[in-house]
Amino acid sequence: MLSLTESVMHPFERHTLIRHVAALASEGSAVWASFWRKTELSHWLVRHHPLLKIATLPDAGDEVELAAHVVTRDALLSHFTGLRESLPPQASPLERKVSWLGDELGLGPLDRTILGLLVRAATIPEVHSLVLALGSQFIPERLRMPHNMDIGLNTIAALLGQTPRAVGRRLTREMPLVMYGLVDDRRGQDFAASDRTLKVSNASRSTAQTLRSLLFGKPKTTSLTWEDFSHLKADAEAVCDLLKAASRSRTRGINILLHGAPGTGKTAFASALAARAGLHAVFVGECAEEGEEPDREQRISALALAQKLSSQSEGLFLVMDEAEDIFVGVDEARGHSRLGAKVFMNNLVEANPCPTLYISNHPHRLGRAVLRRMTYAVEFPRLDRAARERIVRRSATRHKIALDPARLQELVRLDAPPALIDHGLRAARLCGAESQVAVRAAASVLKVMGGRPAPVGAKARFHPAFACADTDLARLTDRIVASGRTEISLCLHGLPGTGKSAYARHLAERMGLEVLEKRASDLLGMFVGETEQNIAACFAEAKDKRAFLVFDEADSLLRDRTGAGQSHEVSQVNEMLTWMESHPYPFACTTNFADALDPAAARRFLFKVRFLPLSQAQARALFAHTFGQTAPAHLDGLCQLTPGDFAVVARKAQVMGETDACALVEALAAEVEAKPGSPRRPIGFRAPAPTG
Repeated sequence: MLSLTESVMHPFERHTLIRHVAALASEGSAVWASFWRKTELSHWLVRHHPLLKIATLPDAGDEVELAAHVVTRDALLSHFTGLRESLPPQASPLERKVSWLGDELGLGPLDRTILGLLVRAATIPEVHSLVLALGSQFIPERLRMPHNMDIGLNTIAALLGQTPRAVGRRLTREMPLVMYGLVDDRRGQDFAASDRTLKVSNASRSTAQTLRSLLFGKPKTTSLTWEDFSHLKADAEAVCDLLKAASRSRTRGINILLHGAPGTGKTAFASALAARAGLHAVFVGECAEEGEEPDREQRISALALAQKLSSQSEGLFLVMDEAEDIFVGVDEARGHSRLGAKVFMNNLVEANPCPTLYISNHPHRLGRAVLRRMTYAVEFPRLDRAARERIVRRSATRHKIALDPARLQELVRLDAPPALIDHGLRAARLCGAESQVAVRAAASVLKVMGGRPAPVGAKARFHPAFACADTDLARLTDRIVASGRTEISLCLHGLPGTGKSAYARHLAERMGLEVLEKRASDLLGMFVGETEQNIAACFAEAKDKRAFLVFDEADSLLRDRTGAGQSHEVSQVNEMLTWMESHPYPFACTTNFADALDPAAARRFLFKVRFLPLSQAQARALFAHTFGQTAPAHLDGLCQLTPGDFAVVARKAQVMGETDACALVEALAAEVEAKPGSPRRPIGFRAPAPTG
């Protein structure tokens, strides 16, 4: 709270105070008559007469004596006029800071004097008490607030020797003082210096660099690096080059939109982009001066101020996060529902002197007029697997958490924002570097956010040693990964359980991609056109996520059209063929019935791989791997064994507690005989015979 005790006043500030009183004493001023009545204003004059360099005045309580004093009204008027017209002393530190604001923002003479008065009323006790005394002439006693920093329009005008109309014109929203957030409009024709302005006026140092840093705020940092955004590919480098060129040439009106779902790293990218481009990122309108959440008007004024200041600065760009908050409603056609002047808001993205990044989770809320003024738009998809793994490893190193391969993969499988992973690892560090805490913490918050952790262990793993195909799968995988190409299509066909889907997931993991797995039966719709819509949605989702798309039971979607009995069967095949030709990311179709595929579809697959049953050597090795014991010799007599057969028998054995090798071979034989074309027989282990 401002103290109203006498202070040692700088000569310049004394001169300024005298000028304000002289404005009141000017000939024809209606306020001047108040000095000669028993009012707070006359009391103020008596208390502060030494500062005003006038002779001693009698007690203001004696109205008659005051009126008859040797110092006449005319003498005071002449005295103040002479002082006002004298040359001012050297500028005070406060005046230098107010002048810096005026110079940086190009304020006119009247704007500077208004701002100076409001700042002094908030920081100099003598000026504050004068404002209160003068305000008493305009405000009823019951409404007066002695510690209020607001100043009425009439008071400002009287102290500056201006008309209220002239001052009021400078304090509208479209004028610099309010537009840049230097003055708070408290409504009801009351105004005050903003916290933003007082932060500058109260600064201990008055160098331009110090004052500018106070207005720009502290820079943001991020633990992510440029490499963590490699999934943005050409867009990231294009934006970086654009920013550097625009900053170097000082081109106006360069605006870049970063949009995508929450948690995709847009804000962190802005910081990483600054480091990559060798520029300074200024985050605008992040918080109010007292650390509170800023309202819409405060954020708009912060952006306008930053744009004006940036015109005098080099090597920086502005960042406005949650941009939809300031632009929403501006594009409304109906005037009564429009938020803010459309021309003013559009001008913010049309005449900005330095590049500006706008970050939005909902870009459509910015309105078409704003979107048309964007120079470049970067969509942030969900992080792919490779990007998440890099981020997890980097974050674990920073928090000094040792992740074993299993825990690492659990964290990588979480489709969680980078910040959520980092918070989980921080929790693990606090709990004694227990890595399981990181997984649980991140998964728990992801669940609340509406995400769904990837199931662990629910899908069969691919083991190259136990896969048999008409193609060298290891070489095929290595060549696809080494090529760096994503326009890859595969038809994986063969007996059930031979590992077709598992191989597709393995290939996706090697390529650093998420897997988007769809069963064809889930896509078949009841209504005309529904299946086609579902197919299109699958490809669109895979493109949006940059995922490896896998269609299981693909023969249901790509059945030979020559035998089609219904038109919709033809149209769904046509829809699949259309997307297969244009899809830019990998996809695989698995089927047990390759002969049923439409010939045109079969031709469109880049690779066609037939998966075969296990060889005898592979079957023996898989038996030892699965059950931990040597396979009996009669295992070699089983034909068409697949990895899927071993997986089923292993689960049965775990439930039944079976460990006998011969019984396990018997169960495998039952799985083989259960396949189409094999003679039927009882399936599985024999139940124990009843006793007694």
